[in-house]
Amino acid sequence: MPTFEKRHSHAIPSLRSTIEVYVEPLSGAQHIHVANEHSELAFLVAFPTVPDTSDGRAHILEHLSLAGSKRYPVRDPFFAMMRRSTAPFMNAMTYADRTVYPYASTDRNDFFNLLDVYLDATFFPRLDYLNFLQEGWRHTLADGQLGYQGVVFNEMKGAFSDPMRAMYGGITAALLRGTTYEFVSGGDPLAIPDLTHRMLKDFHATHYHPSQAVFMTAGPIAATEIQERIAQRVLAEIPGVLPRLQPELADVATPRTAVIRVPAQAGRDDDFGFQLAWVTGESADAAVHYETRLLQAGLLGDASAPLARAMETAGFGRPSRLNGMDPGARQMLFHLGMAGLREEQADSARQLLWQALERTAEEGVPHAMLRAALRDIRFGQRDTSSGGMPNVLQRMLQAVPVVMRGGDVHGAFDSDKALGVLEERIADPAYFRNLVRAMLDNPARLEAAIVPDPGYFDARAALEKERLAGRQAALTEAERARIVADSAALDEQQRRRGDTSVLPRIHPSEVSRVTRTLPVVPAAPGGAFLFPVASNGISQARVQYDISALPPADWPWLQLYCELRQGLGVDGRDYQAASAWRKERVPVFAIGLQPSLGAGKPLALELQFLASGLEEDHAGIAEVLTAYVGSPRFDEYERIGFLAARLARSRLTNLAQAGNRYAALAAEAPLSALRRFEDAVGGATALPFTGEIERLAGTGEGRAVLAARLAQVHAALLGCPVSVLCAGSSGELAALAGAIVLPAPAAAAARSPAAPDDAAPLPDTSLAAPLARPLATPLANAALHAPGQVNHCSAAWAVPGPTHPDAAALSVAAQLMTNQLLHTAIREQGGAYGGHASNSPHAGIFSLASYRDPRLAATYADFAAAIEAMATRDFDTEQLEEAIIGVIKGLDRPLSPFDAVGVAWTEHRRGMDAATRQRFRERVLDCTLAEVRAAVDTWLRTAPASRAAFAGNLAQDLDGLVPVDLAQLAGAVGVAA
Repeated sequence: MPTFEKRHSHAIPSLRSTIEVYVEPLSGAQHIHVANEHSELAFLVAFPTVPDTSDGRAHILEHLSLAGSKRYPVRDPFFAMMRRSTAPFMNAMTYADRTVYPYASTDRNDFFNLLDVYLDATFFPRLDYLNFLQEGWRHTLADGQLGYQGVVFNEMKGAFSDPMRAMYGGITAALLRGTTYEFVSGGDPLAIPDLTHRMLKDFHATHYHPSQAVFMTAGPIAATEIQERIAQRVLAEIPGVLPRLQPELADVATPRTAVIRVPAQAGRDDDFGFQLAWVTGESADAAVHYETRLLQAGLLGDASAPLARAMETAGFGRPSRLNGMDPGARQMLFHLGMAGLREEQADSARQLLWQALERTAEEGVPHAMLRAALRDIRFGQRDTSSGGMPNVLQRMLQAVPVVMRGGDVHGAFDSDKALGVLEERIADPAYFRNLVRAMLDNPARLEAAIVPDPGYFDARAALEKERLAGRQAALTEAERARIVADSAALDEQQRRRGDTSVLPRIHPSEVSRVTRTLPVVPAAPGGAFLFPVASNGISQARVQYDISALPPADWPWLQLYCELRQGLGVDGRDYQAASAWRKERVPVFAIGLQPSLGAGKPLALELQFLASGLEEDHAGIAEVLTAYVGSPRFDEYERIGFLAARLARSRLTNLAQAGNRYAALAAEAPLSALRRFEDAVGGATALPFTGEIERLAGTGEGRAVLAARLAQVHAALLGCPVSVLCAGSSGELAALAGAIVLPAPAAAAARSPAAPDDAAPLPDTSLAAPLARPLATPLANAALHAPGQVNHCSAAWAVPGPTHPDAAALSVAAQLMTNQLLHTAIREQGGAYGGHASNSPHAGIFSLASYRDPRLAATYADFAAAIEAMATRDFDTEQLEEAIIGVIKGLDRPLSPFDAVGVAWTEHRRGMDAATRQRFRERVLDCTLAEVRAAVDTWLRTAPASRAAFAGNLAQDLDGLVPVDLAQLAGAVGVAA
C-alpha cells in the first residue's frame, strides 16, 4: 500500500495550528495537513487544469466529476450528499489554472463519508454522455428550430453579463498571451459547442491523476488516518506518474496594447476606461507576493495614497473596479485603471497615472502607511472570521496555488517570516521608492483602452444565431434523429428516480436535539454590552444607534450615509488626512445598517459604527469610533459629489449582474417589512433614488443638497437610543467601552451641518422629505429588464414567523421541494444554473427562485407544478429525513466568535431566546410529511404568489409580468430638495 512520507512541519501559534507537509514518493501526490483542535474538519483536493481553448472543458469536467462515479454510480451524488450530510460547506470551483473540490464538516463520520465520495468523484468519475449533455451543452430541436441548452452553457451566458469579467478577461488574454490565461476557463458560450464528450474524457485522463493532485486537510485528526483512505481508495488503484502540469509563463519583453470591448448601456458617452497592468513576478514567490502587497497599500491603500488621491481628484473619471494586486495567475499582476471616462480622456488618464507613479518614485510614501500595511497582514493572520466559508478552508484555498506552483508551503499559511523581513526593509525610505521605480521600468506591461459596447449582447446573439443556422442547414437526417434520441434519453434519465442507497448519510436521529449555545447578551447598566469570547487576540467594538423610529422615507438616505461617511473627513481632518489617520489606528472599520424582524414585532433597524483590531489597538479603536460618531465633516462638497456619483454609476452599470437580487426583492417586498426595507435601499425600488443621486452629484447645488441631507441624517441619528457592544478575549473590554466617548444629542445637532464660512448657504431641506414621486409599492409582477442573456425568476408567499408551529414544517417543505422537484425541473431539465425553494421565518417569506435561467414562463409553470406536487407526490421517509437534515445543517452552521456575538445580538433583538430556538429545532426534527403537506396547503396553495423576474430580453413570453426597464426606472423619479 502506498505510504506518505512526512517532509517537514511548522507550528503557527497565531493560528493555533501546525502545518504538516507529506509527499507520497511513488506518485508525487502532496498532502498538506493543518493540525489543530478546532471544531471543523476540512478537506480539499486540487488539480492543475490548464486548457488551451475557451470551450469550458475544465469547468464542465468539474460539473461531471460530481455527477456519478465508480463506487457511487448515482446520477448526482454531489447534490445527493448535500442533503444527506451535515457539512456546512460543500462545493467545487474552477479557476483559470486549477480546479478545487473542498468541503468542511464538524462531524467525524460525516467527514469520512464525504471523503470517500469526493475521492471517487474526482479520480473515478463515470463522465456519462447524457450527463455531459445536461451539464455541458447539447443541441435541442424546438418546433424544428435548432438551439443550445446546458447548465454550464447558460451559467456562462450569465457570467458574460458582467462588464468587469469582460475587462479582466481581455486584459489577461492580451498580457498573458500564449498561456492558458488567454482562454476563458469557465467557457465562452460561443466556443462551448466545440467541445466533444471524447475531448472531455481525455482532459480528465491527463489532468486528474494522483501525480497532479494536492490534498489539503485540517482539524483535530491524525494525517495518517486520511492518508490511509487516500492510499486505499486512489493510489492503490491508479499507478504511474505523469509530468506535473504547470501553467506557462508569459514572455512579455516589450509593452503591449489592447482595445477591450465590454457590455454597456446605450446613450452614455462616459463609460470608457483605461487600464495599466504589469507582470511583477511569480505569485508563488513570497518576496513578490508581499512586495506587491506593499505596493498596493502604498499606492492605493487609502484616500491619501498617491494613486488613489490622483484618480479621485483628477476632475474626470473615477478609479476602476480593477486596481491593485492580482495573484490569480502563475505570474502576479498589478492593475491601475480609471473608468467613467469620455473617449478623449483616455490619454489624460494614462498621463495622470504615469505622472503619479513618477512622483511617488521620487517622493515615496509615509512610513506610517507601510507600517499599517504590515499591521493589517498580522491582523489577517489572527482573524478567525468566516463569512460564507469556514476560515480554515479560506486559508487552504489561498495556499493551493502557492503549493501547486512550487512555492513555500509554510509561508502560504504563516506571514511572520515575511513580516520580519519587510519591517527591516521599510525602515529605509528608499525601499518603497525603488519598488515603484522598478515597476515603472518594467516592460512587461499592458496599456488597454476599455470601450463600452451597447451592442455587445446583440453581436454575440447574432454570432450564435449564425452558427446555429449554418449547423441546421448542414444537418443530416441521421444527426437530427440523434438529437431527438439524445433529448428523449436525457429526459428519461432526468425523470428516473436514482438509487441513492449506496451513498452514506446522516440520519436525524444522529444529530443533537439541543439547539446550539450562543453567547449570553449581558446586562448593560451603563449602555455597554461586553462579550468575552475566544477571539485569538482580536477585539471588536460597535456603536449602535436604534433608528427604528425614523420613517421609511429616510431609509435610502440612511443607506447613502453609511456608504459615504467612511470616505469623508472627520474631527477637523479633510478626507485624505482622516483616511490615513484611521488606517494607522485600526485595520477594520465599517458603517452599516442592520435590520431585524421578530415575531409579532415591528421592523427593528440599527445603524452601526464598527472597528476591530488587535488587543494592542484598543486606544485606536476607541479614538476612531469617538471621532466618526462625534466629529463628522459634511463640508467637503466636491468629495461628497465624487463618492455619490461613483456609487451610483457602479450600481447603474451592473443592473444585469444584480438581476437576481432585484427580482427576489421585488417579489418579496410587498409581503415582508424586512424585505421592503432591503428593497428600498438596495432593490429596484431604490433605482430612482440612485439615478437622482447621480444627477445631484453633478452640480454644485446638488452637492450642497447631498451634504445637507447627510448632515441631517447624522443629527437625527444622534437623537436615537445608543448602545456600545464590545467583544474580545481581553480583560480590558470595560476599559475599551469606557474610552469610546459619545456626543450628547443636543450638542451634536448644534454642530451639524458643519459648513465653511465661505460656503454657499445650505438648502432648507427636511430629512423626512420623501421622493417627490415615490414608488408607492415595490415592483411586484414586473419583468425587470436590462440587456442580458439569461433570466432570474422569483415567486414569494407570506408565511408565519419562527414561533408559529407551521414555520418548521415550511422550512422542511422548502428543502423537500428543492431536493425532489425544483432541482430536476429547473436545473436538469430547464438548464438553469440553479433552482431552489427557501423559507425565511424571520422575514416571514417562503420563496421559489431560479438563477441564470434560459426560460421564464416555463419556469413559473414548474414553480406552480412543484407547489401542487407537494400535495400529491409520494415522498418516502428517506427524502423527508434528508430535508430535515438540510434544515438542521443551516441551524448548526459553525460561527466564528464574532459571528456568534452578532447572531446572539440579532436573536436578542428579535426576541428569540434559547427556549424558542429549542422548540423550533424539535419541531424540525419531529416533522412529519402530513405536517409538511398541511403547511404547504395552508400557506402556499391557497394564496396567490407575488412574482417578479429579471428578464434578459423582452421578446420572450413574460407570463403576464409587466416589462420595466431598469435603466429607465433609474431616471424616472426625482428627489425632493
